[in-house]
Amino acid sequence: MQKKLIALAVAGAFAAPAFAATSNVDVYGTINLSVESVDNDEFRVSRMVSNNNSFIGFKGSEDLGGGLSAVWQIETNLNMDGNQSNKSDSGNMWGTRNTFVGLSSKSLGTVIAGVHDTPYKMSTGPLDIFVGTLGDYNAMFGSGGVYNGTYKGYNASSVFDLRTANTIAYLSPTFGGFDFKAAYVMGLESTKTSDRSSAYSLSGTYKNGPLFVTAAYEKHNNTGTAAANLADCNPGAVCLGEGDDDRSAWKVGVGYTIGDLKLAALYEKISDDADMVGHTTYGANAAYAMGAFTLKGAYYKAGDTDYGGSNAGAKMYALGVDYAMSKRTTIQLTYANLNNDANGYFALGQGPQVVNLSTSGADISGYSLGVRHTF
Repeated sequence: MQKKLIALAVAGAFAAPAFAATSNVDVYGTINLSVESVDNDEFRVSRMVSNNNSFIGFKGSEDLGGGLSAVWQIETNLNMDGNQSNKSDSGNMWGTRNTFVGLSSKSLGTVIAGVHDTPYKMSTGPLDIFVGTLGDYNAMFGSGGVYNGTYKGYNASSVFDLRTANTIAYLSPTFGGFDFKAAYVMGLESTKTSDRSSAYSLSGTYKNGPLFVTAAYEKHNNTGTAAANLADCNPGAVCLGEGDDDRSAWKVGVGYTIGDLKLAALYEKISDDADMVGHTTYGANAAYAMGAFTLKGAYYKAGDTDYGGSNAGAKMYALGVDYAMSKRTTIQLTYANLNNDANGYFALGQGPQVVNLSTSGADISGYSLGVRHTF
């Protein structure tokens, strides 16, 4: 017994400095794993998906005095099932999600630099009731469809609604329910000295009791129009190839809560100087809580894209039910259906988990069963 006590004391002596050095670090994250089956009436794809916004993060702050603090965060995606090649050691590098360092003041706001969601993305994020599932609204919002039937240049949420690298952002305090966000994206780290891509993003949000109102604007400068540059359009690349095309988008969103019922409506317009991806999107969703169960439904419609011309839009709806087993663990059952017009090429899903089943005008549907746990 005495030897065990001595061993514990020695171990505690060595462990204490390590704990002291990391006492200001918070560890947090979400694990969202689902099994899905998706088809387009020609073939079916079954898969296990772990990166439905699954991530782990570390963050902390240091009091600098005078109401000023240094803040930092390191956040990365989690691929718990490996990847499409079934390789267990093919994880992502650190910092694939919001990763930054900055200064924060309760009265003046926060300035950060690094990788971060744009204000445009953040503005309506709280209104996406199917986030990280097959019903995610980024199948329509922030998406550009595909600009022709052979080159599939755009995945869902690949044009706007981005998490961008090389970003400097300002996040204001909340004044009377209103807050403001602004960001400048320096674009790709390139040796090109002229016509380099860049972007800026702005949003304003008002929250007061049951009411939520938000508006956002984003502009991409000198984006590419050739297929090689369009291939840069994936989450985090800001769709910023090197070229002479400018793209912009604005959107508004409204949410309102009536007892256990949450309602939301959204509208977005994307414009493109090269007439490639411009179109409008609108839709609404609702969620109703009944004890541990939450019933959810959404409908979204995308208009014709500039390049596709007539019959190049799509519509989708999603139905789902969540069961909260605890405050941190939820079972999710989701069904989603996306109907492309004859020349439409929108894809079901969001970000890297997009389900693109190849054929123009495809009607894509699928269902998923998953577990989401936060820590």
